[in-house]
Amino acid sequence: MSPTEIILLAISGALLGALVVNLMILQKLRKERASIAETVRATGGTSLEEAVRSLASRADEAAALPLFKTRLERMLLDSPLPVLLLNEQRLIVDLSARAEQELDQPRRRRGLLETMGSHELDEAARSAMASLKPAIVTVRLYAGGRHTYQARLIPYHSGEAAECLVFLQDVAATMDFGELRSQFAATVSHELRTPLAGIRAMVEALQDPAISPEEASRFLGRVDQETQRLGQLVDEILFLSSLESGATEAISGKTDTAEVVEKIVAKLESLARQSDISIDNQVRSGLVLPLSDRMATTVLTNLLENAIKYSGRGSHVELNAERVGGGIKIVVRDDGIGIDAEHLPHIFERFYRVDKSRSRRMGGTGLGLSIVKHVVESGGGKVSAKSREGFGTQVTLSFPARS
Repeated sequence: MSPTEIILLAISGALLGALVVNLMILQKLRKERASIAETVRATGGTSLEEAVRSLASRADEAAALPLFKTRLERMLLDSPLPVLLLNEQRLIVDLSARAEQELDQPRRRRGLLETMGSHELDEAARSAMASLKPAIVTVRLYAGGRHTYQARLIPYHSGEAAECLVFLQDVAATMDFGELRSQFAATVSHELRTPLAGIRAMVEALQDPAISPEEASRFLGRVDQETQRLGQLVDEILFLSSLESGATEAISGKTDTAEVVEKIVAKLESLARQSDISIDNQVRSGLVLPLSDRMATTVLTNLLENAIKYSGRGSHVELNAERVGGGIKIVVRDDGIGIDAEHLPHIFERFYRVDKSRSRRMGGTGLGLSIVKHVVESGGGKVSAKSREGFGTQVTLSFPARS
């Protein structure tokens, strides 16, 4: 092959390669033109500029979607209220962690009415999404029993369909603080007035010149008892207030359960003997209670003292403790008179007394079990009680394993 032929062959190859590249570029341009034309038709526009603006807007929306998704997930995870996300068919698309914890078995991809059992809430959601106007409705829902909730419904458009956020707020939990403060002040005033009235009456009796030395001594003894009870009441009110305000010392800590129980039993031994109460301390060493020494002493003293005072003469009181799944469970039980089923749900309420006259006679303030509940729950534990009238009472403290 001559040099001229070789040069012509090289030129032909180059031209063919250039032609293939140009054809590929042309094909790509045709596809881009078709896409732009489709966008122009979809937006109803007539110019390339409008099409470009539409494409840029769609690109911005697409880029924002992951951010919106992250924000929604964060809100549902951290919301202090139960929150439900509904689609247009009123199916639960998503829900907050609080809703899963507080409500009775809410289910994703199931209808609001089927899951929550409230026609009022279902109808309110339907109406809100139809009108796209926020609404507020009060409903009764199951959450460990019937509770009254205020439901705030926030409807909005998502693409072509409507969706709705439902925020649920327990009405009992939102009681006005001023009302709570007034109730507490009234209760405290009543509780203080009773011993003060008793002291005043006995002082007036002591001022009678005709009173005998024996009667004077008896009245002075009662004045001393009422004064001690009044001081205990004030101390416990202040202690409970400091617990609730967070102003008291740290609640959590590490305390040897056997050591603190041994000290409490020794301290209350004479009180037990007065009522012919036997105490069986079965708490073994090596079990650590996740409370500070003072808080552990306060909790266990209240429980044991209650068992001694209110189980009835001749009763048997038993203390036990064991490890459970890396945590600890403490049980204080007696075989005494027990608590009626009517009173049992209320025994951890402030100032609640099963037998008011007996409680006052024994020097009770009605705050001991409230303090126990507050300390235990603040320390990450739970407290529960079971009882049967005539067959004794059992109070259980349980603390999970610390991570």
